[in-house]
Amino acid sequence: MEKINNNFKAAVCTLGCRVNQYESDCIISEFINLGFEIKDFDDICDVYVINTCTVTAGSDKKSKQMIRRAKRLNKDAVIAVCGCFSQRNPKIFKSDIKADIVFGSNEKVKIPGLAFDILNNNAVENINNIFVKDISEYKTYENINAYRSEKTRAYIKIQDGCDCNCSYCIIPQVRGNVKSREYINIYDEIKWFSDMDYHEIVLTGIEISSYNSSGLNLINLLEKLNAEPDLKNITSIRLSSIDPSVIKKDFIDKIAKLKKIANHFHLSLQSGSTDILKQMRRRYNIESIIENIFYAKEKIKDLNLTADIIVGFPGETDEDFEKSIEIMKLFNIYHAHIFTYSKRPGTDAVGFENQINESMKNLRSKKLSEVCDKIKEEIHKNNLYKEFDVIIEDLSKDGYYTAKTRNFMDIKIKINKNIGTTWKPPPVAKIKIVSYDKNYLYGEIL
Repeated sequence: MEKINNNFKAAVCTLGCRVNQYESDCIISEFINLGFEIKDFDDICDVYVINTCTVTAGSDKKSKQMIRRAKRLNKDAVIAVCGCFSQRNPKIFKSDIKADIVFGSNEKVKIPGLAFDILNNNAVENINNIFVKDISEYKTYENINAYRSEKTRAYIKIQDGCDCNCSYCIIPQVRGNVKSREYINIYDEIKWFSDMDYHEIVLTGIEISSYNSSGLNLINLLEKLNAEPDLKNITSIRLSSIDPSVIKKDFIDKIAKLKKIANHFHLSLQSGSTDILKQMRRRYNIESIIENIFYAKEKIKDLNLTADIIVGFPGETDEDFEKSIEIMKLFNIYHAHIFTYSKRPGTDAVGFENQINESMKNLRSKKLSEVCDKIKEEIHKNNLYKEFDVIIEDLSKDGYYTAKTRNFMDIKIKINKNIGTTWKPPPVAKIKIVSYDKNYLYGEIL
C-alpha cells in the first residue's frame, strides 16, 4: 500500500495479551500507511486507539481509565475502542464513555481508515459508529499483517479463538471458536521480519496448542518453519504460551530436535491442585504434567519454564494453594504471571460455592510472588559466570542494555563508560554473566 502524507498523529494503547499486542502492531502499520505519525499515548494526538482486555474486572477498569485519559489529553481527538471488552459490551463505549469508533475483537485494522475519514470530514461521527458483530459470525481466520513490532523480536499471530470452555474464562465468548492461519501467510510475515534483520519471532494466539491448518498441527508447523532455508536471520522461534496437555513425550521428542525452537515453555498451568484443575475444566491433571515436564527437562537442554497461575479460585483450600507453591518449586518456575481469580459474567465459576474473599486472594498472591522471586534469584545464582548468546533489546533508563537469553532469562548488560555515548551494541552478542540479583542477571559483552 502506498504511503499517504498527512499531518495527523495517532497513539495506540494495548491492554492484555500478546495477541492484542500483535493486533495493535497491525493497527499501527495501517496508520503508518496512511501517513500518520505514531506517538506515545501521553502525547497530544488526533486519534487515540484503546485495544481493550476483559480477562479480569481490573482489565475492564483499566480500559475505561485509558479512554478517559485520552479524552483529557485532547477533547477533540477521535477516540477508537476495540478488543475483547468492547466485543463483550460495545454499547457501554457509546452510551457511557462516548467513543467515536467501536470495534470488537475483529476488523480492528479498519480503524485507521475510518479515523482518517472523520478527520478529513469524509465521515460523520454518530451513534451508529459501532462495528461489532456477534462473534459467531467470524468463521475463518482474519488474515491481517504487522509490518512493525518490538525492536528485536516480532510477534506472529498463528490462530485465534478457543474451544476449551474453562469454567472461569470469558475468552471463548469474545474470541469465538478456534480459527487457524494458513501456513503461507505465517511464512510470508516471518520472511518479511527476517529480511528486516529481526532475529527472533514469537508465535502467539489465543490457544496456539490448538493450531490446525491444512493438515498441519502445532508441531508440524514448528518443524516446517525450522527447516525453511530462507529464514536465515531468524535464530530463535519462541512459543508465547502453551497448554500443558500438549507437552507429551512425542511432542517433546520432536521439538528437542528443532534447533531454532527456544528452550523455553510458558505454561498456562493455572493451578498445582488436580482438584482445582478439575473444577476449572482444564484438560490435564497435575500428576501427568509432572511426568511430562520432567521428561522435557531431560530431553531439552537448559529448558526454562514460566507459567500462568490463578489464586483464589472458588473452593481453593489452603492445601490446594500449597500445591501451587509446591509445583512452582518442583518445576523451578522462573517467572509466574499470578492472577487473582476474577468473576467474569457469563462463566460457570461465577455460580460456584465457596468463593474466596479478596483479602485471602491478595495474601495468597503475595505469598506465591515471594516464592517465585526466591526461585528466580536461585536460578540466577546458578548461572553466574556462564556465557550466553543473547538478543539485545534496548537501552534502559539506568544505562544498561536489556536482553534475554534463548531460554528467556532476563539480562542487563554493562557497558564500558569509556566507549562513548554513540556506541551501539550488535543485535546478537555473546556475554558472560558477572553478577545477579532477584530481578536480573548482569553480563558483559565478550
